[in-house]
Amino acid sequence: MGAGQLCFSNAAHGGNALYVSLLAESHDRLLSYMRPMRFYDAEVLPDRISYLSAFPILMKEGPAALQRLLVEEIRRRNATLVIVDGLFVIHDVFGSEAEFRRFVHEVQGVASLMQSAILMLTNQSRERSSPEFTMVDGWMELIDEIREARSVRALVVHKQRGSAYLRGRHVFRITDDGIVVFPRLEAAQPRQPALSSPMARVSSGIAQFDTMLQGGYPSTSSTIIIGPSGSGKTTLGLHFLTGSTPESPGLMFGFYEPPTHLMAKARAVGVDLEGLVARGAVEILWQPVADNLADELGWRIIDTVRRTGAKRVVVDGMEAFDRALLFPRRLPTLINALNNILKPLGTTVLYTREIDELHELRSLPDDLSAKSENLVLLHYERHERLLRRMLSILKVRDSDFDPFSEEFYVTDQGIRFGQQPTPKGRRPAGAADISSMAPPSGAALPSRA
Repeated sequence: MGAGQLCFSNAAHGGNALYVSLLAESHDRLLSYMRPMRFYDAEVLPDRISYLSAFPILMKEGPAALQRLLVEEIRRRNATLVIVDGLFVIHDVFGSEAEFRRFVHEVQGVASLMQSAILMLTNQSRERSSPEFTMVDGWMELIDEIREARSVRALVVHKQRGSAYLRGRHVFRITDDGIVVFPRLEAAQPRQPALSSPMARVSSGIAQFDTMLQGGYPSTSSTIIIGPSGSGKTTLGLHFLTGSTPESPGLMFGFYEPPTHLMAKARAVGVDLEGLVARGAVEILWQPVADNLADELGWRIIDTVRRTGAKRVVVDGMEAFDRALLFPRRLPTLINALNNILKPLGTTVLYTREIDELHELRSLPDDLSAKSENLVLLHYERHERLLRRMLSILKVRDSDFDPFSEEFYVTDQGIRFGQQPTPKGRRPAGAADISSMAPPSGAALPSRA
């Protein structure tokens, strides 16, 4: 699949490709697998992409005849890309390591002589010390591995002579677009992260909270808002997005609330999210919590920011990244890499992270301090029979902030700071209801002893 996709891409950019098969599989069958793919273009066949079965000549005359055939066909078709599919056949049929390595060496010479890129495919697993890997310019490995209940595909570039490449495993999917690779964020981040000025501020959308932050979130910084369920994390994110405009747009990237539910929630707290979306000031991306890949999620955010120019980003549900990771200990470095990629784009990022503790937080979970520059804690305090929401700023990097915890409540006009008024028709907490203590009508009062 990947080699066929490469041929069509090469043709789309003006090159000619030659696909040489050493297998007994018919070319019609190979093409039938690719016809449903978006990259498939019947018009480039057979002029720009040609298929050749070399299995008969290999079996009849051996590897030397195959090498001569490659030279003749590359010259005749002016091929800039050549795929040799089924390299293992040479090793298995002729049974000689020396013959196999000689063929690899000679094909390398053909590539240099004909100025063509030759890609050899095999299903054999060879040792890293195998001499043929020293002969070629590049060596890539595709891996399909099982992690608990998940099957994950990954690509590893072991060698690419004369050019830089990203080391390590990079996950990929096979989609209607063909193979889509998601480079590991830690390897793709800039070596010198962009610096931000702590003096420049971005409003939180709430005047009193801006005062606590000494003017708002530091521009191009990352903030994690942690708190238990229902504490107001998403609502703080919605307020942050109210500062978005078509010229300086925002992005809501969520996992748990579809756009229709999120708009209804925003409407209930006085945020016109529908209007922001209609004006092109905010884009909503909903990613259901399913069989996600953490790097795929990160690149979806990055690609959307690059496409829209978003300056305010809310990632609602950081814990979904936990579930998408094959190696959970990667989370701090992955989020840090995502921040380092977004920062040069002028983006200020707000993450929400749910925790279990309702009242007292004894320690920060999951190395949160290493994942972001700012930390805000939402929690509850019990006052008599009432649970009161509290907001505490734990950290604002390189900047002063208000260290006092403040009570807040949520209304149909948004978040308000201060003690929540007692609802009409409800007695204050702790007040005795005298009427409930009176005896029923007609009942005798208890006599004194």
